[in-house]
Amino acid sequence: MGERSLARAGHGTGSRLKLLPQADGGAIEVFLPPDQGSTDARHGLPVLTCPGPQRPGGPQMNRKDTGFTLIEAMIVLSIAAMLLTVGLPAFASAMQRHRVTATLHLLAADMAMARGSAVVQGKQVVVCPRTESNRCGAASDWGRGWLVFTDADGNRQPDIAADILRSADAPGRGGRLSVISSRPFLRYQVDGRSAHSNLTVHVCADGQLAGQVVVNNHGRARTSRPKSPAACPGG
Repeated sequence: MGERSLARAGHGTGSRLKLLPQADGGAIEVFLPPDQGSTDARHGLPVLTCPGPQRPGGPQMNRKDTGFTLIEAMIVLSIAAMLLTVGLPAFASAMQRHRVTATLHLLAADMAMARGSAVVQGKQVVVCPRTESNRCGAASDWGRGWLVFTDADGNRQPDIAADILRSADAPGRGGRLSVISSRPFLRYQVDGRSAHSNLTVHVCADGQLAGQVVVNNHGRARTSRPKSPAACPGG
């Protein structure tokens, strides 16, 4: 594009008009004062300089600090409180059911082990509520756990440490479970029978019957659940 000197109102003598080409094929006129910018060494014309693009995050851009406002924080806390209110009781209930199931299965498995040991060893084997000193308790509370031991002399107590086949903690110990039975011990004869008497161990949660381990006269143990809500026997 050519350049020519013009003298117009508002533009001093010696001002030059420069046509700048555009992408659409047109051009725009730009007046160049003689004292602005640097000088083209070939034509003695001033050269316009334009600032380059600013990088994001540069000092020319206003940056806005981000973070939680008080209202946003209160909303988050409210949602968290609602989730805890709904979730904690459900979690506690699930854990309670798990402890009941574990108690039933573990006790039934230990009774089956006691029965098998009586047959294999040819000795009477007793299952009873355990005391803190690893002895048979006189009460029918199995909540601390239970003992499985050989009882050759029939005194219903382990005479030496080697007599003890298993000492188990009740899974619900220290919680809201109670484990009680109709009798304070179960004796297996050498033929695997339960001394011609049955036994029922009740597993209760919060005063309600949650499950049972039932041993018949043949010594077989099975677990059961109540079909309808029922109070804990003896509770």
